Parts: sequence; C-alpha cells; structure tokens
Amino acid sequence: MKITQQVCHEDDVWEGEKYYTVIDGISLVLVRVNDEVKAFQGWCPHQDISFEDAELDGCTLTCLAHVWKYDISTGQGINPKTSKLIEFPIEINEDGNVIVTIEGDMHPSINLRGGIA
Repeated sequence: MKITQQVCHEDDVWEGEKYYTVIDGISLVLVRVNDEVKAFQGWCPHQDISFEDAELDGCTLTCLAHVWKYDISTGQGINPKTSKLIEFPIEINEDGNVIVTIEGDMHPSINLRGGIA
C-alpha cells in the first residue's frame, strides 16, 4: 500500500501544538519541531489508543490512556524507551501544502479514530 496525500497547510501546524488528521483510514499526528514539520502515526503503540487527545508539552507527546511518552523530535519512546512511533515522510510544496506519504502495511485494526476496530 502506498498513499500520498495533501493533509494541511504548513501554517496549520504550530510550534508547540499537534495537528491530528486521518487519511485513508490511517490516523496521523503532525507536529512542528524547531520549525520542521513531522508526521507520526496517530495512535499509541501500547494499546492503539488515539493521539487525538494526547498532550504535547515541549517535545514530549503523552498518551493520556496509560501515560506512555514519546520524544517528537525523533519518535523515540521516553517511557518506555523500547517503544517508537512510525514517522512518515513529508514534503512541503511551493504553496506550503504538507504532503504525507504512507507506505507499507499499517496495523489492520486501526479505525478512523486510531483505536481498535
């Protein structure tokens, strides 16, 4: 599977805030770190809980269900350190549109909100 789609404008992704969206049934969370836009899976790897309501504090994204934490500059788990988020490649075109590419098989039970179907 390969999906390439415009998801927002770069001005929609503010430093210190997250931008949650869904493309083709796959939830994404976009963040801006040091003026660089990044796209990660929109669900926590722990129990597939959506990041729609997750907290972002500096570079730490916290899943509110079980307080798993991730460093959004790398996607690496903070608590626990063995966890890591999938980062998707993005392109920002000349008009400032953010285009995300998703390639490979995503978790088959992820529904539109990022939880278990």
